[in-house]
Amino acid sequence: MKHSFLNFSALVCLVIFFSSCNNESAKTGAGVFSLDSAKAAIAASNNIFGASFTTGDSTAFVNCYASDGCIYNANMPKQCGAQAINGFFNVGYQYGIRKIALTTEEVMGGKEAVVETGKYEVFIANNVSVEKGKFVVIWKEEKGKWKMFRDIWNSDAPAPPAAVPATK
Repeated sequence: MKHSFLNFSALVCLVIFFSSCNNESAKTGAGVFSLDSAKAAIAASNNIFGASFTTGDSTAFVNCYASDGCIYNANMPKQCGAQAINGFFNVGYQYGIRKIALTTEEVMGGKEAVVETGKYEVFIANNVSVEKGKFVVIWKEEKGKWKMFRDIWNSDAPAPPAAVPATK
């Protein structure tokens, strides 16, 4: 009986030891992925992203993207890197964009990449809505922060009718 109690005690000590090791790695984040944490980081970044037009803060906008991030806007070539993304922001701001509201519908993925899908709405001055659409963003972790890696969206507005050539 005494021998079984010692084996049981040794087993309990080992379980506690290994549990504390696992808890420590969870505390430091080493190798641990949490989709809930990624969702929270994405929500915070989306708030900064949308509000950057209100304040005219192109730096905050660009900082939402990974250093090798790319945007894929309709009717334009893809634009990659901080300089191109900053230029995109400046053009949007000059056109009068003052807020972008993002509504996340899905977030899925793992440590290597997370995919977010959702809806967007673009506003100009006086909170006037000028466009609604949908988006897909691939996020990746860069220096401990979730950043947009690939960002693509398109409008829900119907395409303009094709031009009909004039006949003589």
